Amino acid sequence: MRLATLPCQILPKTSLTINAPVSGQLRLYINRTETNLAAGFLWAEFEPKALIMESAELAEARRKIEDRERLFTEIELPKERIKLNREMAEAKRQIILLELLATNRELARLTLNAAGLNKEGVLKAGTLEQARQELGLLEQNLAYLSATNSTMPGVDIEGARMELERRQLEFERRQAQSRFKMPFAGQLIASLQLAEGVTDYPVSMGQELAVVRDLNSILLRVPLEDVAWAALPTDKLTAVLPLPDGTHLEAVFTYKKLERSALREEVYYYFQFPFEESATAAHLVGTDLACELWLGLTQPARIVPKLALVLREPAAFQNRHWNEGVAHIVPGAQVMVEGQTDLAILPPVPQQKPEGDAHEPAHARLQLQ
Repeated sequence: MRLATLPCQILPKTSLTINAPVSGQLRLYINRTETNLAAGFLWAEFEPKALIMESAELAEARRKIEDRERLFTEIELPKERIKLNREMAEAKRQIILLELLATNRELARLTLNAAGLNKEGVLKAGTLEQARQELGLLEQNLAYLSATNSTMPGVDIEGARMELERRQLEFERRQAQSRFKMPFAGQLIASLQLAEGVTDYPVSMGQELAVVRDLNSILLRVPLEDVAWAALPTDKLTAVLPLPDGTHLEAVFTYKKLERSALREEVYYYFQFPFEESATAAHLVGTDLACELWLGLTQPARIVPKLALVLREPAAFQNRHWNEGVAHIVPGAQVMVEGQTDLAILPPVPQQKPEGDAHEPAHARLQLQ
């Protein structure tokens, strides 16, 4: 049943408005106001030379850190380990000497005399306990150096690497903010006034740059002007769009939405065209058209024009109550659905004749014309 002919609008299912996040010089890589682009296509970016220069600086800083790390691990770190091992060996010899002086006085006296030293002079170099503490510190230093393998006094490669990563993340954030790629395959409509041969344009923060539309999914938007239609089963609704060449496009119900229009809120029904018809429907995006809203009836009914009923018996519809008027014309008939110009009427249920009744009541013979 054709429920109504209503105004409608063809819209892409996804439409994004791109605004400038910062102010600056924007370079465009498109030369037309409207164009179809593939997903991921880079169509504009802010000051690409500055981005290229900063990217090169980060690459150079990373190379220097890698060179410094290689120099440290291959030369400075082994040199430091050799130095610590040498100092540990010297500390161990000093401990042995101090232990000898402390436990064997005669041997210590002979050794000191042979070396031209005295016991007090040796002890001034440090006590046995101090020597052991120094050896312990050297061992701890060597163990720490082996465990970290990247830090020693005056060298902090790990800290330099972390600082570089922070700079890299900050650069990537600004780069993503400065570059504009297509989020999906679709149509891009530039909002800037493009000039032939010009690629760089000054823009301000918040300025509209373009509108991106996904043309693979096209919707048809219809205002529902009759509140009673909101109770109809949405899975039975279809929107039919007549085309100038005599063909038509059909769209199935997708969802409904309450939207503000002018000073009041209205219910809008959204229908989606099949994928194979999206290319044809995409040419009508943004246009205001008229479409037919069709309802699939759940049971057999007669479709009768309202005008025909009124012309047949005007007095029956003076109160504009279609149910009463129809019941007056055809007793037992009921209005199933009221459309804009037609009614879906359920005919009266035939009454079973009692056995032996040879005459059929007159009103049972009434039929909808």
